Amino acid sequence: MEKRGKFVSEDYISNLSSETLVSILSQLTLREAVATSILGRRWRYLWTSITILDFDATKATDTIQSGPMYVKWVDHVLGQYEVSTINEFRISFDLDQNSTHAISSWIEFAMTREVQRLEMDLLGQRPYNALSSKRCRSKCKRLWRSQSCGCSSEQFCLNLLSTRTPTFCGFKFLKDLYLKNVGITQEVIEYFLANCPKLEQLSVCGSRHLVKLRVSGSSLSLKHLEVVYCTCLKYVEIFDTSLISFKYAGLDIDLFIKNVPLLVDLYIGVGNGYFGRPLLNDYLPQFSRCLSQLQVLTLELIDGFVDEIGSKLFPRLKNLKKLVLEVGAWGEDNLLGLTPLINACPYLQILELKMPWINVEDHDTRKMRRGIKCRHKYLKVLEIYGYAGRMCEFEFVMYFIRNAVALEKILIDPRDQIVKRTPFASANLKIEQTARLLAKSQLEAKVPPSIQLVIL
Repeated sequence: MEKRGKFVSEDYISNLSSETLVSILSQLTLREAVATSILGRRWRYLWTSITILDFDATKATDTIQSGPMYVKWVDHVLGQYEVSTINEFRISFDLDQNSTHAISSWIEFAMTREVQRLEMDLLGQRPYNALSSKRCRSKCKRLWRSQSCGCSSEQFCLNLLSTRTPTFCGFKFLKDLYLKNVGITQEVIEYFLANCPKLEQLSVCGSRHLVKLRVSGSSLSLKHLEVVYCTCLKYVEIFDTSLISFKYAGLDIDLFIKNVPLLVDLYIGVGNGYFGRPLLNDYLPQFSRCLSQLQVLTLELIDGFVDEIGSKLFPRLKNLKKLVLEVGAWGEDNLLGLTPLINACPYLQILELKMPWINVEDHDTRKMRRGIKCRHKYLKVLEIYGYAGRMCEFEFVMYFIRNAVALEKILIDPRDQIVKRTPFASANLKIEQTARLLAKSQLEAKVPPSIQLVIL
């Protein structure tokens, strides 16, 4: 603004209400929010009013390089925090048994402030290498089988059972619980389920202490359950619950689901032939009672999916609206071998195919297959991730252009579905660019104007 011939800047931010400023601070990383305390007297403790505490060291600075430094940072922040209630509390760093006391005190801090979402990742952001090749899978197989269920320097059992004190009354407010790389046990899970009356979402990832899991009881509020990469897990049983979604990914286990009438979203990813029993032979029959009620089904089919699916008859999935298939296409595998499963979903609206890049530079010059004709009257969206321009992918798209009479959109993503999630994405940039050009040259002239073609 201009005053008596001089330009005077106006501090619009300071004129905002405290509620608005706190809302702005909530969009920053925790370290950035704390740093605003030096801006002035009004800002000194303003950050302590935010209700989301995300202690992710990767969002802080490179100065936090050890467990003791991380513990000191968290303790310092919590020592200044004054708000009586928080919505979310997240711990993410590579911590070991030496931090047990600190972690217990952090959990107690969160629970006494009626936290609704609690997330713990005790290996921080250490990358997980997906099974992108036979050699990689063989190595992982030997590694996983060699792991014991005992304590390690990276994991330990979350001993909440010994801290059942009145200060933990905040458990009754907990709605979402995420435990990653925490040595959780069946006993502790049962404790959470029994003492968290509002718990709706539970995720357990990477625990080497969980051997058996049993979830039952119509009185539970649990709606979403996820159990992934728990390498010592042998048995899972789920019955008489109100679950809406369930995800399992990992090694071969005994898995039983019964009397779960509200289950509509199922994700199953097992070793599939390479690590254990065939997925469709031994797992899907166990879900026969709930298959007809599913609306979303996701299957990880790493290896051997053509022979396994192409020769089978599937029950009609009459309510299925979305099917996601994560497959490992080797060279020129016949993706049309997936169609018997897809054809068993007469009311399917969305089909997603996700593929890691495997031998993508080997392009077959064979003639295109057409597949068995089957009308898909309701399929509207076809999405293919990891498209590399191979004949098996091209003929798969053409199959649905010919048979999906209601198709409205085709989305093609040529990026590697493994590498794109890591810092090494640039290594495959040339392959990605080639795949994108192939997708355009193959499909732009083939896709009719009535169908929207999107190539990312």
